Amino acid sequence: MRSKNGPSGQDAETFIQQARRRQFIECTVESLVRLGFAGTTIAEVARRAGVSKSVVLYHFASRAELLEAVMTQLYDDARPQVVAAMDAAPSHRDRVLAYVRTAVHFAWTHQRHATAALEIARNLRRADGSPQYTARDNEEFITRAREELAAGQRAGEFGEFDTWTVAVLLRATIDALSEQFTTNSELDGTQVAEHLVDLVDRIITPRTPKDRSKS
Repeated sequence: MRSKNGPSGQDAETFIQQARRRQFIECTVESLVRLGFAGTTIAEVARRAGVSKSVVLYHFASRAELLEAVMTQLYDDARPQVVAAMDAAPSHRDRVLAYVRTAVHFAWTHQRHATAALEIARNLRRADGSPQYTARDNEEFITRAREELAAGQRAGEFGEFDTWTVAVLLRATIDALSEQFTTNSELDGTQVAEHLVDLVDRIITPRTPKDRSKS
């Protein structure tokens, strides 16, 4: 029998702890979707997981910490997919369009998590009563998009536009789509992604002299 103090034992223990934490996060997501922010308590999460409150509190010191973990997990799940898609693209244009397509697809395929995230973002407060999550929490995504837009302009692939404005527009649209997907069952995520990709492509493509003469 392997000792918990050895490397293998530590790895196994860490794996079990991570799996347990993920289970509680998923139970929290389900509770937020079905019962909303007010109904999502440590007791409710424990009930859904089939454990006592003390087991949940062993992994998360408070309700707020558990809710923050839901948000962190959502971003941790999205980030690798977006980054991988962008890194695999051969040009700046393809990288920007991959960013848009992948982000929309993630929102489409993670509707329950998006609903849970909206509940948390709208309701979780700090000790002083101020919102825990603000627009600043999107800075990482906005900065990455803006850097890619600027790189495309320097390379001559993109036209002239304000990179910050376009980056914020993209992020705001993607965030809005998350809520639209959860409230409008007629939307098709793949079609929406392609519509947005086409629109973004029109924005970043350099304008010809003929286009400029029309403005």
